[in-house]
Amino acid sequence: MRRLALVALLALAPPPRQAETVVPNDNRLPAGAVEGGVLRLRLVARSATWHPTARVDTTVTVLAFAEEGGAPRIPGPLLRAHAGAEVRVSVRNDLDSTLVVHGLRGGTGIAVADDTLQLAPRAEREVAFRAGAPGSYLYWGTTTRSPLADRPWRDSQLTGAIVVDPAGARPDPAERILVITVLDLFPDDTVRNRKKEDVFERAINGRSWPDGERLAYAVGDTVRWRWLNGSYLPHPMHLHGFHFDVTARGERNADTTYAPDARRTVVTELMVPGSTFAMQWVPTRAGRWLMHCHMRAHVTPFPERPDSARAHDAHDVERHATTAMEGLVLGVAVRDRDDAPAAIAVAERAPARRLRLLAQQRGAATPKRQVPRGFVLQRGAPPRADSVEVPGAPIVLTRGETVGITVVNRLREPTTVHWHGMELESVYDGVSGWSRTRGSVAPLVAPGDSFAVAFTPPRAGTFIYHTHMDEGPQLVTGMYGPLLVLEPGEPWDPAADRVVMIGDALDGDTVPRLALNGRRAPPPITLAAGRTARLRLVNIHPNGPAVVRLTAASDTVPLRWRPRAKDGVDLPATLRAERPARLGRFGVGETYDFDFTPARAMDAVLSVTVEGQTRRLPVRVR
Repeated sequence: MRRLALVALLALAPPPRQAETVVPNDNRLPAGAVEGGVLRLRLVARSATWHPTARVDTTVTVLAFAEEGGAPRIPGPLLRAHAGAEVRVSVRNDLDSTLVVHGLRGGTGIAVADDTLQLAPRAEREVAFRAGAPGSYLYWGTTTRSPLADRPWRDSQLTGAIVVDPAGARPDPAERILVITVLDLFPDDTVRNRKKEDVFERAINGRSWPDGERLAYAVGDTVRWRWLNGSYLPHPMHLHGFHFDVTARGERNADTTYAPDARRTVVTELMVPGSTFAMQWVPTRAGRWLMHCHMRAHVTPFPERPDSARAHDAHDVERHATTAMEGLVLGVAVRDRDDAPAAIAVAERAPARRLRLLAQQRGAATPKRQVPRGFVLQRGAPPRADSVEVPGAPIVLTRGETVGITVVNRLREPTTVHWHGMELESVYDGVSGWSRTRGSVAPLVAPGDSFAVAFTPPRAGTFIYHTHMDEGPQLVTGMYGPLLVLEPGEPWDPAADRVVMIGDALDGDTVPRLALNGRRAPPPITLAAGRTARLRLVNIHPNGPAVVRLTAASDTVPLRWRPRAKDGVDLPATLRAERPARLGRFGVGETYDFDFTPARAMDAVLSVTVEGQTRRLPVRVR
């Protein structure tokens, strides 16, 4: 009710007075100046016009921080200092509302009971502190007194980064600092929208894809990025084509840098509001790649474009990624170091196995009627054209063995397949028009057409294959499946190796809803008492982080399991200790493996909650 009241209030209120246009801040240059051994930064909060993409109406106004004498910036000016350095920051409030600033009082890396600075309109205050523990931190402001996790309005862009470097260390000039912000203005439908500001804008360093920055590297470079979530929403950030090491994580005014033997190696990392993480990776092959939030609503245009406006995507392969994707997307180009010629055919070893994967649908979809869609792995004779499996059958591969997979599109619209977590040539990555290896470009697979991919899995673990068309109908109606890679000579035992896929499905209805393994009421699985079972959990829900619990059927206390792997990579030894069987932050695009050894016969339940919906998978131990 509080949020609805705020919506109505803000819809009726006139927008803040317009002023300068926001300058996107790429966070390459720190703000402020050192005077007498003290880093001094003078901030001003102003009203400004923001253009995260060329499609944003010029009437959209936000609140933003500027450095004294400079233009307002999103994110705010970068504050960067060495640990122990003396810092003085003055803040002036040029707004018509009281401003509350968080993150500057008490110093970074130092817990304080009340980390706020309150300024009346036209007031100015200064804070002084010594930079605390090295890490990545946020400073942010609000004019609605909302917490960070409930701050979607115009003041949502009052957000900036603080980076504290180790004392005496020279900052890496190639490191990038990437701040996520979100603006969410949904006026009350009963109020006439005078300024056309019904917008949902998501940005990285003040820009939204496809107008955002494109980063470029060479094969063998060490890439270091810091991510800071200054928005009110969670964001599972997924890198295509490569795994990366998480070198640090932080929340609020605390940040932890991990020793090399304690780092997780992942392809997707969930960020909750206010959290940060640092990552490092080395590109091993040339091509074009993406890193993006894996929540559908955060990477698709808003308002959604009708089919008639994007029908050209089926024919214009070069524009699909820039017309059907928008928001929290980062483009990455990797070049060969040896300056190889542009037109070289993609080469993989001759496949040891060949598979056919058919994209199919049951019935004809209409704007008001969804139909099941899914992938069918051909086993022998071609399946019926209207047969659908949700999720798709497990594709079980062997580490180090090259596989060739022909994707056959029997849908009534184009599609693509992304091999989520696979390290492969870019042209096979599944982002049509964007993924490319030298002269070869990933196509949209048109209805009735096919596309052959080939790759050699370099590591064993749990991965995903799924559509990478950003239109809702495909993913939400079932176009996903598990991709399992085993060690050479390792047999797959489905009785003890259990996959649980969290996603949307129709399951006999016309509205996609949360399902486990394609069912809202999934059938029980049976495990053997005293025998260790491997539970492979996959979250491919379109928009929802999940909470997972494994309990006895007659109890609410979690049983115990042992974490084993994340995103297809074994966890560090320090994270593999047995613990209560609960996973509280399970981001879209993440996979987790757990070892579960039930000591006795029992009836248990694996419950999964996403966006207020709960599904239960009965587990019978015999």
